[in-house]
Amino acid sequence: MSPGNPTHRKRWAARWTYQRFCNPFGILCVLLVMAVGWLGRPLDAVAEEAQVPEHVVKAAFLLNFPKYVEWPAEAFARSNSPIVIAVLGETKVTAEIQKVIAGRSVHGREIVLKRVASGEEPGVCHILFISAAELQRSPDLLDKLKDTSVLTVGESNDFLERGGIINLARRDQKVAMELNLAAADKARINVNSKLLRLASVVKGKTR
Repeated sequence: MSPGNPTHRKRWAARWTYQRFCNPFGILCVLLVMAVGWLGRPLDAVAEEAQVPEHVVKAAFLLNFPKYVEWPAEAFARSNSPIVIAVLGETKVTAEIQKVIAGRSVHGREIVLKRVASGEEPGVCHILFISAAELQRSPDLLDKLKDTSVLTVGESNDFLERGGIINLARRDQKVAMELNLAAADKARINVNSKLLRLASVVKGKTR
């Protein structure tokens, strides 16, 4: 393959992008490809970027988590109740999810986006994304949620230590997923083995 051809150059650029952002096991590569498809970005466009924006990757994780976790039945009012992804405060992640969420469903449940203003209580939701800035503004939020079945997702270095379930952290030029399995068990949220394998850090592994 000659890199002089424009098509070949794009392929080489795509390979470089994936190697930079994907973990050695290649699972994150799959999520990244899903991110491109879900968020409406063609592969050629990603290949031409110096890097895939961090908020795009995080939005893809949030959209795909419902495929790999199970909530207790009582977390839903009805058998067809939607899965609610709540985003706290202003973040680019919200806009990325909003672009493609219409009509999406997992296991027969519609996925809906809920915007929560800074400082407000999240109310009923199944996934809650808490940015680093919002966690600083509401340091006791995770304590308030510890007895609920909410999949808390953050991006702070101490998110797991403070009781959060999943942390999307910037590590070595890529977004790594870190998991607090003990917190997930306490929330009665079952984490699929595929998601466990993807995590670069698993705390509280008891099973």
